Amino acid sequence: LRKRLLTTAAVVAAGVLAYGLFTGDEGGIDVTAADEDRGYYVTHATLTEFGPDGSPRVVLHAESIEQRLSDQSVLLSDLKLDYTTAKAGQWTVTADRGLMPAAATALLLSGDVRVTGEQARGGAVIRTDQLSYDTGTSVIQTAEPVSVQVGAHQLEGRGLRVVLNDGTLRLESNV
Repeated sequence: LRKRLLTTAAVVAAGVLAYGLFTGDEGGIDVTAADEDRGYYVTHATLTEFGPDGSPRVVLHAESIEQRLSDQSVLLSDLKLDYTTAKAGQWTVTADRGLMPAAATALLLSGDVRVTGEQARGGAVIRTDQLSYDTGTSVIQTAEPVSVQVGAHQLEGRGLRVVLNDGTLRLESNV
C-alpha cells in the first residue's frame, strides 16, 4: 500500500506540475519551495487503492502530502483514511498529522486521532493522541491512553490493538 500511495502521489504531482507548466497554473503544488529537502508536495490530495473486485478498498484524503528526500519519509496533514472490509464493513481514520517512514509499512498518526467503524451495535468510535496503522496487516495499535465508545457504552484504557479486517478490539491495560 505504501509503494502504491507513493507512486500514485508522485504521478499525480508530476501530472499537475506538467499541467501547470503548460497552462501557467501551479495547481496546488509548491514548485518554489525554499526547502531543498522536499521531494514532492501535493495539496488537497485523494489517493485510492482498489480491491480485487474493482471497488475502492482504501481512500486517503489529505490536506497536504510531502515527501522528505533526506529519509524518503512522507508527511501528511489533516488526513482522512476510509478503509472497507468485507467482514467488518467501513472504517474511517482521521488525524491531524501522519508520517509514513520510508522503510516501514505503518502509517504513524498523531493529533486528535479518531477511528470510526460502522458496525451492527451502533458503531464504534476510538479516540487517542497517537496511533500506528499497519497497511499490510490492517492492524491499528497504540500504547497511549484511549477512549472507546461502542453504541451507548464507553471504555477507557491504555493501549489498544484493533484488527480492522476481523473487527476485533483489545484494550491492553488500565481499563
